[in-house]
Amino acid sequence: MKYLTLEEAGIFHGHLGPFLVLGYMAGEIAKEILKPKNEFDLHAEVILPLKRPYTCVVDGVQCSTKCTLGKLNIELRESKANSIELVFRSKVSGRVVRIKVKDGIISKLLSFSSLDEAVNWLRSLPRDKIFEIIVE
Repeated sequence: MKYLTLEEAGIFHGHLGPFLVLGYMAGEIAKEILKPKNEFDLHAEVILPLKRPYTCVVDGVQCSTKCTLGKLNIELRESKANSIELVFRSKVSGRVVRIKVKDGIISKLLSFSSLDEAVNWLRSLPRDKIFEIIVE
């Protein structure tokens, strides 16, 4: 299967922002672990505050996983906390991966004066410094 690149996701979204990158990276992790069989296999549940820039995560997930609003294989759930958690399920295997953005990452991203700086910082980190990953 062909997926959109991160750069193509930036075109889809309108710019390459750090929350788009978070969603894209989380989707990449889910694909590596769950190995979807086709574009209908994965289901994503995105739990975050329903406000920008948090919701930009959703576009990253859509672009990296093919979980889309049109196919109804992505759901948004509101988090009252300023946290981001993503739950990916494989319909074929039944396996689940939970990906949570680690404490401190969001506040650090919000502290940058430019999107480019925030994206560069985020992309310089190893995934285990950004996400807590639980495979069920």
